[in-house]
Amino acid sequence: MNPDTVVVVGVGRSGVTTLIEALGVVDPGLPVVRVAPADLAPPVRVRVGLLVIDPSSVVGDEEVNLFSRLRAVASTVAVVCTKVDAFWDWPTNARASRAVLDPTGRWPVFAVSGAAAVAGAVDESGVDELLGWIRQSPPVTSHDTADDTGVARRSATELAATRARLVRGRDRGRSDRLAALRSGLASIRARAVADLNAGVRDIGATSRDTVAGLRDDDVAAHAEWVAAAMTHLRDRLDARVRTELDQIRAVALLGIEPVAPAAPAPQRPPVRLRPQTERRRGAEDALLVLFGASGGAALGRLVVTPLAQVHTLQWITMPVALVIGVVMAIGVVRLRRVAALRTAVRTWTTEALGEARATIEHDLLDRITAADPVVAGQIARHHDRRARLVAEEVAAVDAQIRGSRAGGTERAVATSEHGQAIGEGKQR
Repeated sequence: MNPDTVVVVGVGRSGVTTLIEALGVVDPGLPVVRVAPADLAPPVRVRVGLLVIDPSSVVGDEEVNLFSRLRAVASTVAVVCTKVDAFWDWPTNARASRAVLDPTGRWPVFAVSGAAAVAGAVDESGVDELLGWIRQSPPVTSHDTADDTGVARRSATELAATRARLVRGRDRGRSDRLAALRSGLASIRARAVADLNAGVRDIGATSRDTVAGLRDDDVAAHAEWVAAAMTHLRDRLDARVRTELDQIRAVALLGIEPVAPAAPAPQRPPVRLRPQTERRRGAEDALLVLFGASGGAALGRLVVTPLAQVHTLQWITMPVALVIGVVMAIGVVRLRRVAALRTAVRTWTTEALGEARATIEHDLLDRITAADPVVAGQIARHHDRRARLVAEEVAAVDAQIRGSRAGGTERAVATSEHGQAIGEGKQR
């Protein structure tokens, strides 16, 4: 086996296959293989070994045995906790598993989402950090004759690099997730308002065309149509905003918490429009009757003037003039009422659409705005947990660095004293 090969081991259904696929997607040239437990024995020697654990439970004796075999053949090893996108409480089990596998905290632990890396979200999967650590791992040496001081120095250097990596990735991704969340919500808000305005304009234009030929008997049907059109527009926008919010939530929480599908929205009551005001007849209608009658009488006299020249038809001129006057008055009043009715319906439609639009917009923006603190809170809690976990790991690494440096200094002093004693013996 090539010493530069990265060996990956793990129990069944722990995510070994997905992790190998993710590493191959990110770095196709990296030699990564899965090795059976029986093959983890000298003289096999590799540079890096990875133990994959499942975050849904704490490791058992089988994982402990695998880790022990892996340390026997690999120069450096790491524990990789996969499927962190599917288990929100993975830090608890990962911490407990590390206490079982590596009580002294010597080896690093990585939390990754292989499925996210395979899907293309490499920056949010944690696989890139794992690859960076693999590339920094020291090569396999052909002999182990280095002096203890050199080993201690190299170990301290490796620990310092591990500490720098932990600190560098402590808060990584928080600002990107929040920026993506805010940008997505702003885009949803802008599209929702634009589509609402366009829908209201379409309903208003159709209403104006309908009102142009409106009669008294059509007023109730027209009001029902306007209410139904606004209800359909509201429900359509509600469904689309809900879907887009689920998409934004899934993107923002990728690798943090599993996002369950939103529950079906309850059936909302139809949109209720303001009632139409009943038009009352007043002095204006009386004046219209009077003007219509006077105009009709004048037209009647104009019509019957030729008849007055005929001696035998003089007696019908007055009745004909009166009939024409009455018909004229009735026609004027009816035309005036139809015009007033259509004007009133247009005014009512404009006001009703404006009020319904304001209500729908308020509900949509409230729903979009309410999603911001919920998702941002989930992101903040994840990074707080991550910061606490990283702080514990950094503290453990600091303790190892101090111990390594102190051990190297003591060994160097002991070696110097031993050499001095040998020199004195030779002089004697």
